[in-house]
Amino acid sequence: MTPGGGSFWDLVQVASPFAKFILAILAIMSLLSWTIIIDKFLLIARVRSANKGMARYRWSAFEPRALSGESRRYHRSFLARAYMFVHRDIIERGGENALDGELIGREFGRAVAEELNKAERFLPFLATCSSAGPFLGLLGTVWGIITAFQRIGVWGSANIAVVAPGIAEALIATAVGLFTAIPALVAYNFISNWLRKESERAAEFGSDLAYAMDRYSRGHQSQGTRVVP
Repeated sequence: MTPGGGSFWDLVQVASPFAKFILAILAIMSLLSWTIIIDKFLLIARVRSANKGMARYRWSAFEPRALSGESRRYHRSFLARAYMFVHRDIIERGGENALDGELIGREFGRAVAEELNKAERFLPFLATCSSAGPFLGLLGTVWGIITAFQRIGVWGSANIAVVAPGIAEALIATAVGLFTAIPALVAYNFISNWLRKESERAAEFGSDLAYAMDRYSRGHQSQGTRVVP
């Protein structure tokens, strides 16, 4: 059987069952990777401006409740959600005893790490697609070449009508493998780089928070007043 009109679907139809199986795997991988890519880019669009807003906080005017209000304003930010957790579960419940910079910084780090881990969910699948896609495509390519040589052996001829199905099978597998791998690789690198920058920003924010909390606590203790979180 030779390709009909030479379209993509015509080439797929003349492929062997094994090649169709490889193409089906690649198609599923591509669909899942594009779903993850779209989801992550929507997350970036929601979080990016909020994270920048939190990072611009004026530490010279630090006050726990004020920062909590700022966190509610930028509630989509990783930094904001981490601080709201710290303020709710550590500062408000612990009172004056919880106003320790080291403790607050450590708990903030844990909370923001959890937020970043949520953002990284399914990201390894993109790395898998970017690395496995070309190899699956190569497997389909090799199988197509084998099919072409088998047909030459059966028909005793190497004309285009004989080798076309195997060559078409090989080219389709190569193309689909690259189509699966390239977007996944580009998206993985971009999202990983963005998360790395957000992790650095979170570490800087946590250090500033710990220092500001210690300064806030010492200032109120030196005035002999009760610290109100």
